[in-house]
Order: sequence, then structure tokens, then C-alpha cells
Amino acid sequence: MTLLVLTGCAAPEVADAVRPGIPEGVEFEPLSEGPWVTWIEDGTRFAVVTLGSSSCPRVATALTVEDDEHLTLTFAASPNDPCTADLAPTTHEFDLPDAITTRPVTITIDYEDLSGTDTLTLE
Repeated sequence: MTLLVLTGCAAPEVADAVRPGIPEGVEFEPLSEGPWVTWIEDGTRFAVVTLGSSSCPRVATALTVEDDEHLTLTFAASPNDPCTADLAPTTHEFDLPDAITTRPVTITIDYEDLSGTDTLTLE
């Protein structure tokens, strides 16, 4: 008997949870450009909302603390294929690292597959 195991090359997801849509109770402008950030639990948990294909949402691959008020999140393209040609929000939830002690928090979004970054502020 032969057992064949297939493994993918997908990047590991560093978000604690990934959900379609936006966080409950948050107002959202669907045609806004770029990602945006909001508290889920004030001071301890936050969410980054990205826009893209609903079947191929971006994947958070790294969270790096830069200093006590700044962190960088790295996102990669989805490993899913094929992808739907729609534009839908996806919520990525994270615990705020203990090393982040100052408010507001600056979050730099870096992309493995795109040039440029986005800078967001978590008030």
C-alpha cells in the first residue's frame, strides 16, 4: 500500500481569525481605497479589513513589532486558484502584541507581491 501526501506552498496565516465581511458594528465605505483598521476589543484586539476576491482573500504572513507604537503586517496573495472576480471585504483579527504600549498605534501594511505600503492608524 502506498500513501501519497500532497502539501501546498501556502504561506502561514498569522491572523488569529479570518472572516468574510467587516467586523460587527463598524461602518464601512465599500469603495474606499486600501485596507483599514479598527479595534475589536479596545486596547487588546484589532482587525485589518482588506478588499479583494471573496474566494481568494489576502493572507497575513508576518506581524513585526517595530517599536512600542508601531508594527508592520505583511500580506501575500491568496494561494487559492481560481479566484472570483468580485470585490469583497475580509476581516483579519489579531491580538495586539504586548510590546505595543503607546497609543495611537501605527500599522504599516507591506505586500509580498505588490510595490508600496499602506500606513494606518489605530486610535
